[in-house]
Amino acid sequence: MYWVTLILGLVLILAPFILGYNDNASAFWTSFILGAVMALVSGYKAAVRDFSNWEYAVAGLAGLLAIIAPFVLGFTAQTTAMWTIVVLGVLALIVSIYQMVTRPAGR
Repeated sequence: MYWVTLILGLVLILAPFILGYNDNASAFWTSFILGAVMALVSGYKAAVRDFSNWEYAVAGLAGLLAIIAPFVLGFTAQTTAMWTIVVLGVLALIVSIYQMVTRPAGR
């Protein structure tokens, strides 16, 4: 399921440009950095294809940070950015937790 977190990461990277919130620095950099983290670890997982789960832990942590970021960084008034980042973060967290629970490390 690394491809799902890869797609979510790429969507997070592109969302500020597609949805037009690239003028809000906090929302833009949150989306770009967390999306890049998800995409990079997922791309690494695709290339290596080992049995470890640390990549999903990192993607899940990025998803959790995406859920919290709008409230901590104060861009909740930018509703498009907030909901995009939160929803994609929730999806990444769910996929990551599911993968870690159903495929324990070493299997």
